[in-house]
Amino acid sequence: MLSVAAATWAVAGLSGCGTTIVHARADAAEFAPKVTAVMALPPRLGFGRAVDQRRAARRTGDALIEASGGHAILAEELPRLDPELLADGIRSLGEDPSQTLTFSVTAARGERMETVAGIAGAVRRYMDYTVRLDVRRADRPEVLGSIETCATAFSVAPDLDAEGRPQGLQKAINEAVTSAMKTFAPQLVATAPFPALVEVPARLEDNLQGGSLAAVDKLRKLEALYPELAVDDLAALASSRARFLVVNPGRLANVGIARGDLVSGMGGQTLGSRASLARILARGDVPALSIDRVGGRFLVGQTLVARAR
Repeated sequence: MLSVAAATWAVAGLSGCGTTIVHARADAAEFAPKVTAVMALPPRLGFGRAVDQRRAARRTGDALIEASGGHAILAEELPRLDPELLADGIRSLGEDPSQTLTFSVTAARGERMETVAGIAGAVRRYMDYTVRLDVRRADRPEVLGSIETCATAFSVAPDLDAEGRPQGLQKAINEAVTSAMKTFAPQLVATAPFPALVEVPARLEDNLQGGSLAAVDKLRKLEALYPELAVDDLAALASSRARFLVVNPGRLANVGIARGDLVSGMGGQTLGSRASLARILARGDVPALSIDRVGGRFLVGQTLVARAR
């Protein structure tokens, strides 16, 4: 794993932001066709607050779900992340740890200034982000390969621009995830749009007995994780018993699901994480879902016609 000090040095060492450097062991190409799932471990940031870490983990998970066509496992799905217990946790989800890769991200940030030509004393402040993504087999400790990326943004720039495109840290992470998928698991690379969902964290699901106070608490935590989304949309999710809010239906549009729908399990059944739902969709199936929409409720539960990733 790249240390924070080493990553900071790498900001100056890369030939320019936007550069992607790939390192792979000789046997990586032989193993790539056997990969059936990829797991995102929590990113390690050498900067920021706890909420920045959680937000980066959420967005990294979303990027991996999209890039892998749903063949993704998220760290929060496992009870423990100890290396010696990782394989058992993956196996409990129905995946084979010997055919699963783990992606672990380490990120560092460096600040720099540039003078503005023609304006005395004026400067622009930038943040340079360097990301290293290490790839391992879930059942082995050694690094199979790594990806290094770099991205620059203005120091006050948000994670997403006005059009929703990632910039700064998230741009570097997304590029690393995409490159790692193409290099180490190319057969899982998505070829069709995948649903984008807002997920109520599992630890909040049981906090539904306090009425409006519980809804306010859920909304506050959802806003911290999804600052780019409209408060009204998040409030609708926070005040419901739904697990997901649909931001982009992707292939779920085939069964009538639309943006803004609230998604729950049926018959009291609790849905798993957005990654567990994604893995079901990746197999070409749709689980039993209850959809709440302005004007009514309907049920979904059928096999998708298009089974392509």
